[in-house]
Amino acid sequence: MRARRSAFLPGPRRPPPPAPPAAAAPCAGGTGAFTGPGRTAPGCPRAGAGRLVVAWLVTRALLTVLVLTGQTFGAQQNVRGDLRIYADWASTLGHGGGLPVGDERWQYPPAAAVVFVLPELAHALSALSYRVAFVCLALLVDAAVTVALARRGRDAAWFWTLGLTALGPVALARFDLLPAAAALAAVLAVARGRPGRAGFAIGVGAACKVWPVLMLVALPRPRSWAPLRRLLGGLVGAVVMFGAVLVATGWWRDAFGFVGAQQARGLQVESVAATPFVLVHMAGGPGPRYSYGSLQFDGPWARAVATACSLTEVVVIVAAALWWWLRAAPPTEWPSAPGLTEAGPSEAGSAGARAVAEVLASRALALVLVVVVTARVLSPQYLVWLLALAAAVIAVRPAGALPGEPGEPGGLGGLGEGAGSRSVRAAARRGGRVAVGLLAVAAVSQLIYPWRYNDVVQGRIVLSVLLVLRNLGMVIVCWWALRAVAGPPPSRRGHPPARPMPPP
Repeated sequence: MRARRSAFLPGPRRPPPPAPPAAAAPCAGGTGAFTGPGRTAPGCPRAGAGRLVVAWLVTRALLTVLVLTGQTFGAQQNVRGDLRIYADWASTLGHGGGLPVGDERWQYPPAAAVVFVLPELAHALSALSYRVAFVCLALLVDAAVTVALARRGRDAAWFWTLGLTALGPVALARFDLLPAAAALAAVLAVARGRPGRAGFAIGVGAACKVWPVLMLVALPRPRSWAPLRRLLGGLVGAVVMFGAVLVATGWWRDAFGFVGAQQARGLQVESVAATPFVLVHMAGGPGPRYSYGSLQFDGPWARAVATACSLTEVVVIVAAALWWWLRAAPPTEWPSAPGLTEAGPSEAGSAGARAVAEVLASRALALVLVVVVTARVLSPQYLVWLLALAAAVIAVRPAGALPGEPGEPGGLGGLGEGAGSRSVRAAARRGGRVAVGLLAVAAVSQLIYPWRYNDVVQGRIVLSVLLVLRNLGMVIVCWWALRAVAGPPPSRRGHPPARPMPPP
């Protein structure tokens, strides 16, 4: 029985080159910084794995110290404020109380209560404080993500390790690591041809924080609805699992009370849409005030901009769904097994699964970037979502080839549907820019919060300008990600790449 091949490239197909023998394969992993996953050939030592482990241990020890010690090394803010809020909620939930819907800071789906209670259980069963137990949980999730990425390729694991380090202690002091890990697990499950597991992971992430549901919009349209049914089945399974927990604990009451708190929020000072208000405040205008758990601008103009942000998000999501599912590409064959045939492993099945996962991750990254850029709220921990999706894109790239290389399935944004090599290579370069740009944005975000956040609140020039530049960088990275998934013009789809003109 022949394995079916992924149909990402409607143009002429050519058989893949024969794999080199194991003895001739290079031992060192990696094809360059963030250009392809570094893998180790069979029989070779895992070169560089020790350096990755040491880097992870050192950086996570540093981040843990910064979380637990509070304001050190001249930081103007500490990141433990939300941990105290989580501890209060967990104590109420653990002692038979319901969801804290009366608290304006409660802005999460009901399943988030399960995440907040887990450190409380560790606190009740041991001598660990809630703060320490929460950080330990975050480190376990972080370690699991790093290991999963390293199994696909060390470039992705290095990017993740550096990304959270650049973002700073806020990465371990917020629970956004869990839904980000669920989204990344969904991409890796698709890469293994496991749509049911991918749907379960998306369901877990969306039950804790809504944004992973956007991955359903980013899914490539399948030729057969069987893998999509399995994916939806896994998602329903996650919803049923959390629903049973909520009913058993009584937390199902006022389950959607968080929606009102989200809609009532104003324009957070760090959001991209608040940039004009930051400049006005720097020039002596009104400043932000604390409300709904963050510092935000209020007033008629700020409220109008916040409403426009919400409408823009809805329009973008609907437009992306219509474009990707109705026009952007022909239906795609989803491999329903991890590339296996009766004769053994199937190269075509594995490549097809990688191609589907690459398009999913690239589209999800672009869509979540647009949502974050246009949102009325942009907390620094939101960058954890983007770092996880960018790491997923790097992890599912074909080994030993430049993403988007002619003849490879996809590219950073799933290009290659008859596109010329010039446009495909340009998309690959933009993919590398997205990764590097996210690292730079994360580092600047850490400098703003927690190190010099008071300067921003007080409207001081240097940090206000730095925040404006950070927001400009977010817009640029978003544009690069969108161009990477835009695809070639419709007139060029279905045609083989044009041959370059001979030199005169």
